[in-house]
Amino acid sequence: MKTKKRLLVVGMMLIAAGLILITSAFTRAQSNQFTIPLSDPSKRGTLKVNLNVGSITVKGSARKDVMIKYSSETNEEAEDEHEERGGNRNGERTDTDSKAGLRRIGGGGMDLEATENNNQVTIRSGSWNHHLDLEIEIPSGMDLELHTYNDGDLMVSNVQGELALSNYNGEITALNISGSVVASTYNGEIKVTLDKVTDATPMSFSTFNGDIDVTFPATLKATLKMKTQQGEIFTGFDITISDNAPVQMKDTKAGVYKVVIDDWKTGQVNGGGAEITMKNYNGDIIVRKK
Repeated sequence: MKTKKRLLVVGMMLIAAGLILITSAFTRAQSNQFTIPLSDPSKRGTLKVNLNVGSITVKGSARKDVMIKYSSETNEEAEDEHEERGGNRNGERTDTDSKAGLRRIGGGGMDLEATENNNQVTIRSGSWNHHLDLEIEIPSGMDLELHTYNDGDLMVSNVQGELALSNYNGEITALNISGSVVASTYNGEIKVTLDKVTDATPMSFSTFNGDIDVTFPATLKATLKMKTQQGEIFTGFDITISDNAPVQMKDTKAGVYKVVIDDWKTGQVNGGGAEITMKNYNGDIIVRKK
């Protein structure tokens, strides 16, 4: 009888321990969120976001404020391995042995700051050690300036405004946009769909490694200027593409004569308009008609 009771107690203790571990893991992984009110929700606003490591997702909606969800990841396995080695990043011994018997609580904390001033919401993180993912819901009629540098993508949807999107190691995606887009990354594809384009507004799309895939409304009036080094150019618009002629220049002071050949492909859509430039090195350029 005592043996059965002892087994029952042990079983309950194991279940409780399992629940504690599950709850602890969930707590580490769950997202946190907060809202920022706008000074005047009836007026147009601007959202500026700057991350060093992580992804930014922005969704336009009918809300009158800005809601921010954030989640942070740390390389716990690397930290555990570092502790087991008892050394620094170079594998050298440190004073870890002097901490034997002590319980590690945590390391460098997450860095995130959000402010609002006169309908301009600014969100930034200066951390290089924490991967930070942001999901932001905004009023659909806001202008955006988004930047992330490493280990993350930029994703925007259902926004009406001027978009300036900058990445380095990651993709840029902007869907169901009305307005204008300037998008630049180094390693990653750029994919944009525009439902409506602001008249007489230049746009540009550039990457080094990756395709540039942009969809415009059929009524687009623009002058396309495109260049790729190791890829092809495709378009769904009925336009005639021409090559730029060599540019001849002479430096009268130095007496140097120079010819520059810049292999851009240009063409007018629906009679021409504001210039839209697209440039990459490894990848195709695709211009679609909606």
